[in-house]
Amino acid sequence: MHPLAQLLSREEKRVLGLMSGTSVDGLDCALVTVRGAGAGTKLLDVRSHTFEYSTAERQRIHALFRPETGVRALCEASFWLAERFAERSLRFLRELHVRPQDVDLIGSHGQTIWHQPPSACRGDSLATPSTLQLGEPALLAARTGIVTVGDFRVADVALGGEGAPLVPFCDWLLFRTPGQVRALQNIGGIANTSIVHEDADRVLAFDNGPGNMLIDALAPLAAPEGSGLLIDQDGQLSAQGRVDEQVLAELLDDEYLRQPPPKSTGRERYGQAFAQRLRARHPHVAPRDLLATAVAFTARAIADSLRPFAVSDVVVSGGGAHNRTLMSTLARCLDPTPLRPLSSVAAGQGIDEDNKEAVAFALLAVQAIHGEPANLPRVTGARGRAVLGKICLPPLRSGASSAD
Repeated sequence: MHPLAQLLSREEKRVLGLMSGTSVDGLDCALVTVRGAGAGTKLLDVRSHTFEYSTAERQRIHALFRPETGVRALCEASFWLAERFAERSLRFLRELHVRPQDVDLIGSHGQTIWHQPPSACRGDSLATPSTLQLGEPALLAARTGIVTVGDFRVADVALGGEGAPLVPFCDWLLFRTPGQVRALQNIGGIANTSIVHEDADRVLAFDNGPGNMLIDALAPLAAPEGSGLLIDQDGQLSAQGRVDEQVLAELLDDEYLRQPPPKSTGRERYGQAFAQRLRARHPHVAPRDLLATAVAFTARAIADSLRPFAVSDVVVSGGGAHNRTLMSTLARCLDPTPLRPLSSVAAGQGIDEDNKEAVAFALLAVQAIHGEPANLPRVTGARGRAVLGKICLPPLRSGASSAD
């Protein structure tokens, strides 16, 4: 029997979701059990782990974001990343005592290198809407022997959509509540939110600010010499700074934040170059004060974007959920709307602040093999529904054929 026919015949599937985000912290792995597809998809079980990237791996990935990076480096990196994904996937399965042949499917987001959606091309007649995620799914399928779905964003961009965010379909599947409107707020490298209604056609989502990206870029400057701190761990560095209200007002006067949805953004706007320009404009602001101001900017950008929707609560996930200074600032900005960690809402499901997006791409892989559209045109601005992802089959067993 053809491998896809075998997959489609199973009501329950064991799926491995992989996520490497814009923060380049590491690879999030989530092994989930899924029943059904489409609107009736049910999540039955989740086990997860994050494999942190080494300093050398992180540096190599960051080098790919530079405009001067050559085509050879990009080409090689797609296969190098897939090798890393495969090695960690197989290690994760070994730690769970699960054989690769007992896993039905992999859904791999890949590593976003460049994201230039239609909203970023407005006013530039020479710009082409496009997005690039590296981590070749065909190699991942070959190394693991597991059917792999990757490259999820391009189908939506092909229909004129932003190609992001893609998680809202899964947020609706997992967290919709009768009679309520809630915000699922992820704070990764970029902050993004899903405004989840009971009715999928009313879900709205968009990227709503720089998330951890600007904070991560400024944190090393604020860290004590020799401390080795590269991020604002638990918010301990920003807690020692003072918000500069003049700089904060300047940051909030931001063209992207004023744009109406659908919209998406990335390190092209809020990455290292943004942080360098900010530092150059304000050389006399102490590094910890500038960091504290960046935290306040991230919190205000999120809170201001959510205010028009009168949500019942805000459920937060992503690495930013562990930054205590960011969370306390965001809670104040949102008051009286409750701010809740995802793990408190998803109790019993196995989903937490760190694994939600890996779980989401496992769910999106299931939709792909069943031919179920998983973009939300109201979210992305696409001209219609699209099946997301490219399906890569592992090599056939020796002597076998697709007709077996």
